[in-house]
Amino acid sequence: MAPSKKLLNFINPGLVFGYQVTLMLVSFIALWWFTSAPGRAPDMSWTKVVPLWVPFGGWLGGITISIVGVATHTHDWNRQMYGYWHLARPLLGLITGSVAVLIVLFVVTGVSGSPIPSGEETYEPSGIAVLFVLAFVVGYREETFRELVKRVLDVILTPGDKAAEQKITLVPARTVLTARRGESVSGTVTLVNTTGDTFDISQVTPRFDPTISNLTVALAPGNGQLGPGQSAELTVTWEPQAAATSSETSLVVAVGGYRVTSVVRPTVGT
Repeated sequence: MAPSKKLLNFINPGLVFGYQVTLMLVSFIALWWFTSAPGRAPDMSWTKVVPLWVPFGGWLGGITISIVGVATHTHDWNRQMYGYWHLARPLLGLITGSVAVLIVLFVVTGVSGSPIPSGEETYEPSGIAVLFVLAFVVGYREETFRELVKRVLDVILTPGDKAAEQKITLVPARTVLTARRGESVSGTVTLVNTTGDTFDISQVTPRFDPTISNLTVALAPGNGQLGPGQSAELTVTWEPQAAATSSETSLVVAVGGYRVTSVVRPTVGT
């Protein structure tokens, strides 16, 4: 009997369940050990791009779906079809969850300039939580990962009619401005013309909906005509005062017959 078939004979629901539960317990023990004292977590530069919570989320998602599969199919167990699948699920979840987060950061929102923290900045806890949930969901449901990859390939290699349409856009689609109270911070949003028309933007008045106190936007001076393939910069400035709180609004620009929006999130730093 081939070694692979001998191994398959030992892969039963009880073994897989014990294997996945053990991995989960070891993972949580390792998580507790790394987070219970500062300085224990590995200091690796790539964590600036993908926090360690991301592969951990995908890993847990893979373990969870394996346990669900064992609980659901105990009485109709098919070791030939799913034996190795269960053994590989944690690693597959880690990989697919991490790659899915990278796709979201750099492909789906890649037009946002810098989707990762720069310099000495780090991800906000709420941002890490979102990335963890995304990695867990993709690690849990591999079909989501395959659909995400398919859509990215469709957009990059074979764009459909909607993706190929000429239009006016604001990039990035989302801007986060973080400033301490009494200080100010500025960011740039770019108005891009991918149509074949030329627009008069000298009278364009960008606005926020809803308005937020001390959050302003101004079109760079000297912009009169926006021709095909050209762009114009808008400067967004956030100067939180004593009572300011983090919020979210839409930057709205009306050009010709187009009404384009971009999300702006001003936050109060510490």
